[in-house]
Amino acid sequence: MKILVAIANHGTGNRHYLDRLLAAYQSMPVDVQVVILSNIAKDVGPGVEVRVGVPSENPWSLPFAHRALFLERLEDFDYFIYSEDDTLLTWPVLEAFIGAESMLDPSEVAGFLRTEQGPDGRLYYSTCHSFFRWLPGSVRMRGGEVWARYSNEHSACYAISQRQLRQVIANGGFPVEPHEGRFDMLCSAATDVYTKGGLERLVSVDRLLAFRLPHLPNKYIGRYGLPDEEMEWQLAALREVAAGRLPRGELLEPETRLPGSHGAKLYRELADPIFDKWLAGGGKKVLVWGAGDGVFEQGLARLGNTVSVIPLNAVVGECCRHRGLTVVSEESTGAPADVVLLRDVLQVLDAPEKLIEKARRWLCPGGQLMVRVPNFHSARLHRLRWQNPRFKMPWDRESMGATPWTRAGLRGLLQAGGFDPSPVQGLVDPHLVERNRRTLGLFSRWLTDGLYVQARRR
Repeated sequence: MKILVAIANHGTGNRHYLDRLLAAYQSMPVDVQVVILSNIAKDVGPGVEVRVGVPSENPWSLPFAHRALFLERLEDFDYFIYSEDDTLLTWPVLEAFIGAESMLDPSEVAGFLRTEQGPDGRLYYSTCHSFFRWLPGSVRMRGGEVWARYSNEHSACYAISQRQLRQVIANGGFPVEPHEGRFDMLCSAATDVYTKGGLERLVSVDRLLAFRLPHLPNKYIGRYGLPDEEMEWQLAALREVAAGRLPRGELLEPETRLPGSHGAKLYRELADPIFDKWLAGGGKKVLVWGAGDGVFEQGLARLGNTVSVIPLNAVVGECCRHRGLTVVSEESTGAPADVVLLRDVLQVLDAPEKLIEKARRWLCPGGQLMVRVPNFHSARLHRLRWQNPRFKMPWDRESMGATPWTRAGLRGLLQAGGFDPSPVQGLVDPHLVERNRRTLGLFSRWLTDGLYVQARRR
């Protein structure tokens, strides 16, 4: 077996991580050739080739240099690995990948999830954050094991067999030119084999630890990443989906077409000062449509409210149950609610008026509908549209994959649905509070990252 490894290593800052990667590859019991892709000449030790050159003027294009390398040496190797210089792939993980090839269909390929380790030794899945999630509809059995897709294809490292690489090339998914797409340039370089190459990336549910890649800097701890305990909740739910005991459907498509899926519905939402203020004092029966993993909703319950949730899918629904929340369906919501809460869902729905109609039915007479949507007309987004070529697009639903709600449009939607809305509020971006104070709040509507409104059922 012969393996070609390409590692992108810009400058000299990550040399201590690079040395750990080199030691791991050089210790493998197979023939491994490592090529370092760099913007500058450097000596990284005997037997390691350094290939100098950035494919374009953009320094972030360096990872794309592995494309030409793999094409040149396609006939000489059985497996190909691309990696960033701080993501560790060990022989047991590679062995699991190679073993999975015989289990999966020809159009499927095993994927990895990146992890980090906290100071207390706790494991976090840094791949798992924001709008990314397990796709219940993708769950399947292969070789007697449960596999599924995770919507974040980026793990800063991928492995592929020669057969699979030929398939990707034939499908036109291996262009040499640096580009951006769903991800930025750095991430696109590591994900095109899945997003453009016709291969479906599956992750092992039953043996997830065998396919994890340590992210050596551990720099996302405390910022994002799914704790291992909560990952186990989700894996258990996926097994229930595979057994037919939990549904495969999802309430909505959370992503938008904006760069970085700006304005998407998040699957982990933290406390919100506006909603906390509105629901302070407790005693309310609250129904949340489109709940993520329950962190935000658990906070509402701690304020003294009785919280029921209609989750985004069955996997995060199990997380809500673990947090003590009552999980219901649209068909069985229980007694009428005092409050129906919709957080960042109206912008990604094709027919938001249908949800408003349902919300009215779920509320008791005089009940409150509480809504938040992203502010797509903020000064920050206007600046991005002016400065960033990726944001230069028509500001409409078809182009954005999201509805850019205005204050008037939001109030009109609720009025047409049988509600009396209050004036729309905004929460000033924390980074812009001082600027808002200096301008006496006159420009606050452009400094807010979200629009909030309460509406009473008629």
